[in-house]
Amino acid sequence: MLRNYMVIAWRSLKRNPVFSVINITGLAIGLAVCMLILEYVKHENSYDSFHDNSSRIFWVQTKVKIQSDSFYTSTIDYKLALQAKQQGPFIENYVRIRKEDADAIIQNQASPSLKFAEPKFIFTDSNFFSFFSFRLLRGTKEDVLKSPSSIVISKHAAEKYFGNTDPVGKILRYNNSYNFMVSGVAENPPSNSSIVYDFVAPAAALLDMKNEKGELPGDESGFTAYFLLKHRADAAKLEASLQQLDKERQAATGVPIRYIAKSLTSTHLNASGTDASNTKYLKVFPFVAGLILLLALLNYVSLSTAGATVRAKEIGVRKMMGASRKTIAVQFFAESALFTAISFLLGYVFCLLLQPVFFNFLQIDIDHSFLYNSYLLLSFAGLFIISVLLAATYPSILLSAYKPVMVLYGKFSKRAGGVSVRNFFTVFQFTISIVLIICSLVISRQIYFLQHTDTGVNRSNIVMIPFTQAVGKHYPAFKKANQSLAAVEQVSAAQYAMYKGYNISVIKPKTGNGFITYPHLIVDDNFITMLGLKWKYAPADPQYYVQKNATIINEAAAEKFALGTYPINKSVEGAFTVTGVLKDFNYESLQSKIGPMVISFTQDNDSAGTWAQGGGCFFAKIKPGAKTADVLQLMKNIYEKYDGDKPFEYTFMDETFDAMYKAEDRLSKIFSVFTLFTLFIACLGLFGLSTFVAMQRTKEIGIRKVLGATVTNIAVLLSRDFVKLVMIAMVIASPLAWWAVHNWLQGFAYRVNIGWEVFAVTAVAAVAIALATIGYRAVRAAIANPVESLRTE
Repeated sequence: MLRNYMVIAWRSLKRNPVFSVINITGLAIGLAVCMLILEYVKHENSYDSFHDNSSRIFWVQTKVKIQSDSFYTSTIDYKLALQAKQQGPFIENYVRIRKEDADAIIQNQASPSLKFAEPKFIFTDSNFFSFFSFRLLRGTKEDVLKSPSSIVISKHAAEKYFGNTDPVGKILRYNNSYNFMVSGVAENPPSNSSIVYDFVAPAAALLDMKNEKGELPGDESGFTAYFLLKHRADAAKLEASLQQLDKERQAATGVPIRYIAKSLTSTHLNASGTDASNTKYLKVFPFVAGLILLLALLNYVSLSTAGATVRAKEIGVRKMMGASRKTIAVQFFAESALFTAISFLLGYVFCLLLQPVFFNFLQIDIDHSFLYNSYLLLSFAGLFIISVLLAATYPSILLSAYKPVMVLYGKFSKRAGGVSVRNFFTVFQFTISIVLIICSLVISRQIYFLQHTDTGVNRSNIVMIPFTQAVGKHYPAFKKANQSLAAVEQVSAAQYAMYKGYNISVIKPKTGNGFITYPHLIVDDNFITMLGLKWKYAPADPQYYVQKNATIINEAAAEKFALGTYPINKSVEGAFTVTGVLKDFNYESLQSKIGPMVISFTQDNDSAGTWAQGGGCFFAKIKPGAKTADVLQLMKNIYEKYDGDKPFEYTFMDETFDAMYKAEDRLSKIFSVFTLFTLFIACLGLFGLSTFVAMQRTKEIGIRKVLGATVTNIAVLLSRDFVKLVMIAMVIASPLAWWAVHNWLQGFAYRVNIGWEVFAVTAVAAVAIALATIGYRAVRAAIANPVESLRTE
């Protein structure tokens, strides 16, 4: 019986190729989009779950509160972890990890040319590979980190430094000062790991480098502590234990610290910084992908019910021959299941083909093997079952309900064909499409506004080059060499690159308790001029920057410190005196209001200054029209004269500014792509329905033409009803879209207005797209020979 159903289904598919292609293609596209998003969302939600006992692993975050300001760090006092383990029976094990702030310089001792700056270098306790479930390819997890001079490298690093040779026993030199011997090779961390490494060294090596013995120092060592608890619910006990152990130190410093236990598996989704751009709108993507799949399924159901009249007599004959409603329902369910299965296989092929493009578009790295993850495959299986049930249930119930007498006598009503249902589906499809169009337009406008609005900073043609102490010790010569380049207009320096950080300074009020915190940036004498910052109150002395303790603040800082209408020469709690006041400028994302900023100065030739002690960031403004690549090569040559270890790196200030809106830019692109998909699916459905209507009204069109109707009259007749449906969709979609984008814009301190023109443009576009879709079928039906139309029976 099932074989018979499949044969009938296959014949039906071949008999109506246009409807079949539209149905299968539309559903396949919806399924492919849903699969891609499902893979992405599953990957982002699966971070660190591959570790054994991952649900019981917690790391500790510290929250430092100073008055109304709170600061979070991921490090705790190095000794606290051991003390907590000794006093807490609820702790099974712990491990500490230190991620180096600066890139480590690694060199293959046997091949000195193999020398690179490595950002993925960590120091950790010797039980690292026992605590976590990272797989070792060479070595045993109990022994690989026993010796202070041992090091485990990833498969990627092994290939990079040693090619196809066995790296175990080979020497790697660290920062030109310490030799590590490779004791093991680990598999590359999975793409869904929040802990990444290429080099894993024992924490004991830090003491060995200093020729010291014993325990590492306290909180200045910068280790993050991970704890394996006996029960997940013991997280509160861990927090209380650390709080009690650190009670005396907090009392001595007067700075309250709160310890917060964070689940390892939640680390990625709650990350800040670059990772946040992927997770910020993570919940939006599956919602929109689900809508696309729903549209594809509705499209399928709409066209299936539209074709009901074609097979109405078949159903009537089958019922007259004794077929029950259940039998016919099962037959049509099997047919729909077959069509859905074909669509699913085609969608999976689309998913495989589009996967590299899609994930490159999102700028995320997902292991190819993740596509065969058991949880993901189960999710795909669930997606298939849901698709079959949603696509097949309604058509099978509707088609099996036809009354044979009514059908065979030609009294098949429009109601049986589901006209009202198809109209509803069309309105629903275009409502979703119009909502996405409006959202896409507003998001694009907001992104353009963020990237082009006047922030008070001149970012054009400014290249930023981070430099280390090696350059800082020779900074005057380095600056002079760059300044002498013909293509360089201005140079400057600051402690940090713009939009990439600043210091947080703390002062204690002369009267009262507590502390006052404020952002603080150390710069050179040309910083303000080069960035085009505007003065509110300029310093009286043009050479203000050479004065000892010269300090510039912005308007927001003057308000924070309550300095009145004219802050010049006023003292702030004895910590500094205001030399000048700048107009407010955006030094962070436009999602936040401009905050206070305090700027102080350092001299280039100060041997004990900021540049010589800790390096900084060099700024160079390139003249318009200059060949940027040639200028950067010259700068690289100058840089390498003073620092041959750390590779030359650079970023452009305007690109760094734009990168702050990476998540919003990705959202804009995703919405644009989703909008195209929804429009394509909706137009497929509209094309199919217009084709069906034209076929259904063949004789009517022929009679109208015989009576004198023109091609235009016929085309308008066939198009009018569909345009009405699109306009109804516009009326429904507009308030929904306004509500969605209005709430999204509330996340920005500075934002665009939602103008009426967005809705007007969308309405015109929606009608134009609908007319373009149905116009071909309408005109073709209108120009058909009426004799041929009236002859068919």
